[in-house]
Amino acid sequence: MDKKRIVILGGGYAGVHAAKKLHKAFKKMKDKVEITLIDRHKYHILMTELHEVAGNRVDEASVKISFDRIFSGKMVTVIRDEIKTIDFKEQVLKGVGGNYSYDQLLIATGAEATDFNIPGVKEHAFYLWGIADALRIRKHIIDIVRDASYEQDEAIRKQMLTFVVAGGGFTGVEMVGELIEWLPILCKEYGVDYDEVKLINVEALGNILNMISDKPRKKAIAYMEKKGVEVRTNSLIVNVDKDSLTIRDGSIIKTNTLIWTCGIRGSSFAHALELTDGKVQRKRVDEFMKTPDYDNVYLAGDGIWLMENGKPVPQIVEAAEQTATVAANGIIHNVRGELGLKTKPVAPFKSNFHGFMISIGGRYAVSETKGIVLSGFFAQAVKHMVNMYYQFGVCGINGAWNYFKHEILTIKHNRSLIGGLAAYRFPTYWIVFLRMFLGVMWLIEGINKVTGGWLTDTTGSKVYWGPPVNGDAVSAATNGIATTTEAVTAATQPIADSVTAATQAVVETVTAATQPIADSVTAATAAVGETVQQFAPPLLKEPLALFNWINTTFVATAPYFFQIMIVLAEVGIGLCFIAGLFTFPAAIVSLGLSVMFLIGALAGKEIIWFMAVSIVMLGGAGRAFGLDYWVMPYLKKLWNKTPIAKKLYLFMDEPEFTRKQMERQLARQKDATK
Repeated sequence: MDKKRIVILGGGYAGVHAAKKLHKAFKKMKDKVEITLIDRHKYHILMTELHEVAGNRVDEASVKISFDRIFSGKMVTVIRDEIKTIDFKEQVLKGVGGNYSYDQLLIATGAEATDFNIPGVKEHAFYLWGIADALRIRKHIIDIVRDASYEQDEAIRKQMLTFVVAGGGFTGVEMVGELIEWLPILCKEYGVDYDEVKLINVEALGNILNMISDKPRKKAIAYMEKKGVEVRTNSLIVNVDKDSLTIRDGSIIKTNTLIWTCGIRGSSFAHALELTDGKVQRKRVDEFMKTPDYDNVYLAGDGIWLMENGKPVPQIVEAAEQTATVAANGIIHNVRGELGLKTKPVAPFKSNFHGFMISIGGRYAVSETKGIVLSGFFAQAVKHMVNMYYQFGVCGINGAWNYFKHEILTIKHNRSLIGGLAAYRFPTYWIVFLRMFLGVMWLIEGINKVTGGWLTDTTGSKVYWGPPVNGDAVSAATNGIATTTEAVTAATQPIADSVTAATQAVVETVTAATQPIADSVTAATAAVGETVQQFAPPLLKEPLALFNWINTTFVATAPYFFQIMIVLAEVGIGLCFIAGLFTFPAAIVSLGLSVMFLIGALAGKEIIWFMAVSIVMLGGAGRAFGLDYWVMPYLKKLWNKTPIAKKLYLFMDEPEFTRKQMERQLARQKDATK
């Protein structure tokens, strides 16, 4: 039996969401179902964050997620091609690179900017509806401010330094927010007086941000006006020239920069398809996201026209994902039915939007979520959390971490909700001295244990001080006293007092600084003991319950083994830190040992120093004058090829593919081509 072919056209919010849901439904049916996603690009673009690229807050890499990253380890085959038309009767998509047959089709080609047929907009305005648009805006603004710094004519310089954003929706206001922060930085860089800059937000309707309530809207307007933005409502633009724009009331604004965010319509590609039209180039669908023309053709995202409660479904991310879910459920129902499998009825679309969040730059935002209105720091924090949650859903913890890194840790010019508190990076070569010093300290600890008999004492009495697994109380007391004697001999300070024995397990106190570990022992059912004076008294008076449990559950079963492992671990991490080799795992082991010594009441205050420096070492300290400079990239490449890295999204940077993996991928792409 031929496989059931599901094709998704478009890798935007709706397409990616549907593909992941279909994979989840059919991942155990690879011999019966194949899923193909076709897109012109290699990347899924975070369209809602394009203003950050245009405003030079983040690099373009922060708004791109490769399809390799999203679908590695998944049964979704991604094909990069541009589809020119679709033959719905023959069930074939016809592209530049090939033709692709389908049994079930989901069209999610999104939307495009619209100029409402206003003269001059297409020729002279800057759209913000793609990576290329964002980069074009960024370059233009840099160029115009630089050129203005040389312009002597005051009138021309004023025109050059007037920036107009047309549209008071989410994208327009967010673009204004980026310019609020970026223009002062640019002016300072090029020696331009920022007081000459004029920033205007033009909206045709009577208010901006019409999708939110009055309270957050007023806060947004107040913030923008406080920052010097002129908000002009009821100002329909009727004509645009190279160096000006005209408002319906006849007023003219002289400017060389008009950023157009006034609205979108369904993509021209989808509009040209022979499917039932809705309005503004959007295709009509029913409540199951199915076109009325064909039972196996679905649409989702910004390109659909569906009325709900008297209003069209909005063109927002949540709507794209929710319509994609309904469409995917319909496809799952159809395919399972055709395969003779049990299925359940598909629930019709019913929107469930959680709210709206609008950032006005990197440091301020307003939000309205389930009736809760926030502004400033907390609204911006909510927006970041929502974006991280989205990226986690798309490509796991890897994606969420990348977002956090771009938005907080590597942000430029303090443009984050916490400013630049986490963004400063000092030269890595300073860490080299700290890394090597920590390595020497651990190496000394390990060598002292070797000379102290840790490798020759097969009883394991150096690490286990509880009742012996086999033996009597007298033997335990004897071993305890022997251990104390060894510690005292290894120490540099004399024995001061005696230790009182009780019917308890022996407790050893270890100081992991510049002298050997000193043992303070209490032996079971014995009345003999001594007190050892220590250079650094332990931070805890007695071990925590967790340590006691580990000691009795694991260490007691093979004390000599654990004794050897501790010595090898200390020597090993010491050598690793000194050489800068495997620094990250060595730091993990260092931190783990330090914690165990601490909770076991075996270490003094010096252990806090060990723990703090171990955390610093997690940042890749071995790449500065260390072997990790050569070793880690090679290991990273190997790791990124493993199935587990792809399955759990734990690869670093982009996933890698072995020759066999590439061959299988190419075979799937070939199979998808008719």
